[in-house]
Amino acid sequence: MDILKRDGVIWHTAISLDGFAADVDDSLGFMMEDGEDADNPLVDVVMANVGCTLGGRRGYDISQDWDDLPKAYGLDDIPEYVVTRRPFPDDDRYFWADGHDLPGAVAQAKAKAEGRMVVILGPTLGSALLRAGLVDQVFLQVAPVMIGAGVKIFADTGEPPVHLRLVHSSRSGQGLNLVYEPTRR
Repeated sequence: MDILKRDGVIWHTAISLDGFAADVDDSLGFMMEDGEDADNPLVDVVMANVGCTLGGRRGYDISQDWDDLPKAYGLDDIPEYVVTRRPFPDDDRYFWADGHDLPGAVAQAKAKAEGRMVVILGPTLGSALLRAGLVDQVFLQVAPVMIGAGVKIFADTGEPPVHLRLVHSSRSGQGLNLVYEPTRR
């Protein structure tokens, strides 16, 4: 599938139909509640081509209380950057990037990805990078559920809207895959 840019910066996230990336407890469990374990060819493309991930500090902090630290896409050998404006913790499991320099953070991840896909994880960082013009594509997996509250996919910052162009849509089980590219206005 040549839908996703294999060497691009891709913001990949799952959302509820009402636009939440996590529930009020920061859980993604609502995404799996329909009981389907559908194969998703676009997720397979991401997994086969990811060279590095970029995640935010909030996700890092939340995961520190978990028994098992998550690995991006369950893959052990993918370099993971945490982008933060706070001091870097002494944690050599991750690479660290300065959140005050988003272009620099993306450049570091691209260098580490060695020509492969850089995948952004998390709504706050994804929103910031999209607003900064640093995202090539947005890949949304829309779950057939409305949760009513939680972590919004796109932060309300009062900034002008970001316009997107739909380049792909498909079904995966009862959910939808939507791939957008930012339009430069």
